Amino acid sequence: MKVSVIIPTYNEERLLPLCLESLVAQPEAGSCEIIVADGGSSDSTLRVARRYTRLIVNSKRPNLAEQLNAAAALATGRMLLFLHADTTLPANALGRLAALPQSIVGGAFTMVVTGHRPFYRILSWGGDLFCRLTRIYFGDRGIFVRARVFRQMGGFADLPIMTDVEFSKRLRRHGRTVLLPGPVRSSGRKFDHEGPWRTLSLIFYALIAFELGVDPQRIRSKYYGAKRG
Repeated sequence: MKVSVIIPTYNEERLLPLCLESLVAQPEAGSCEIIVADGGSSDSTLRVARRYTRLIVNSKRPNLAEQLNAAAALATGRMLLFLHADTTLPANALGRLAALPQSIVGGAFTMVVTGHRPFYRILSWGGDLFCRLTRIYFGDRGIFVRARVFRQMGGFADLPIMTDVEFSKRLRRHGRTVLLPGPVRSSGRKFDHEGPWRTLSLIFYALIAFELGVDPQRIRSKYYGAKRG
């Protein structure tokens, strides 16, 4: 089964090579296509991307849903894998996707947050448990979905925050989803920069507020404003 791997980027020249190397090292790499969906990077992100693929979509501005949907419109694979630029795949990731039964419409991978803090081990375990219980998947876990289902869903909703959460909740209505063994390895940079407990509290706030129907723009303002303040 052909997999289209879609990587959203915005000034990711430092970590993008690690992500792409983990892709081209896959045994099934020859049967997948890589699409980089850039949001107007001002660094060397596009130059890095061109070393690995000619399929590059430039939305000229950072808008996650717009970037992902534009890239998905070009994809020719039967499975779409949305992979963050600061996330790397384990050696058997594409093989696991190819082996999925038709009854599975999508899902994500277990994840390990990279870094030496003991907090990251707790975070990784707790995140896996949350995803298994709720079938809500975060983008840094490598969300995947069958292309036909993605198109039936109309792609990602254009939201200022919680795009992945909203998508996961709609995906559950289309069939069975699964958290596949990985793990993918995702950078702990946002926790390192902002502080682990502070960042985690903001994540919980965003999840609860979104579930309660708070305006996503208000959630975004508090989430990012608090982190900058």
